[in-house]
Amino acid sequence: MKHRLAAAAALAFLFAAAPAAAQAADSAAAYVPAQAISILPLHAAFGFYAGDYERAVGQTVTAGLGGSYFSLGGDEDGFRYSSVEAKVRYYPSGDPLNGLSFGLTAGPTFLSAESDAADVDDDVTAVGIGFEIARSHLMGVERHFYYGYGAGFKRLFMVSGEESGAEMALPTLRLSIGYAF
Repeated sequence: MKHRLAAAAALAFLFAAAPAAAQAADSAAAYVPAQAISILPLHAAFGFYAGDYERAVGQTVTAGLGGSYFSLGGDEDGFRYSSVEAKVRYYPSGDPLNGLSFGLTAGPTFLSAESDAADVDDDVTAVGIGFEIARSHLMGVERHFYYGYGAGFKRLFMVSGEESGAEMALPTLRLSIGYAF
C-alpha cells in the first residue's frame, strides 16, 4: 500500500510540473519583436544593393525606410540608380512583421546615365510612389530571424533633368532576410 501511495504521489508531482514547463515555453513564444532591419542578399549578387528598416507603430501597421543602389558600367560609361523610400505596411492579421502585408512607398529616386562615346550625361531626379504585397516571417525560438518576400510596382514622376515631366513604371521585387528586435 505504501508503494502504491508513493507511486501515485510521484505521478501527481510529474503531471503537476508539466503545465509549469508549458507556461515557460508560452512566455518565450509570446515575445514579439517590434522592429526589423533587413537586406536583400540575392539582389546583391547582381549588383543591386538594398535594405529596409521597419518598426511596428500600431497593432496592424508598420512604418519604415528603405534604400537601394544599382550601378551598371563604369564612371565614364554607365548607369546609376539610387532611391530612398518611406514605407507603410498594413498587416490585416494584427501581427506586425509577421504575415501578409499591403504596403505603400514614396520617396526620391536618382537616375544617372553617362557615355563618353555618345556624349551623354543625363542626371534625372524623380519622385517614386508605389505599392507592394508581401509576406514576412519571424522565426526561431525568440523570433529574431526575419525574412520577407513580395512584389509590387513603383511609378516614377520625373521632376528634374531633361526627362522632366515624363513618367515610368518599374516592377519591384523583395526577397529580404534580417534581424528582428
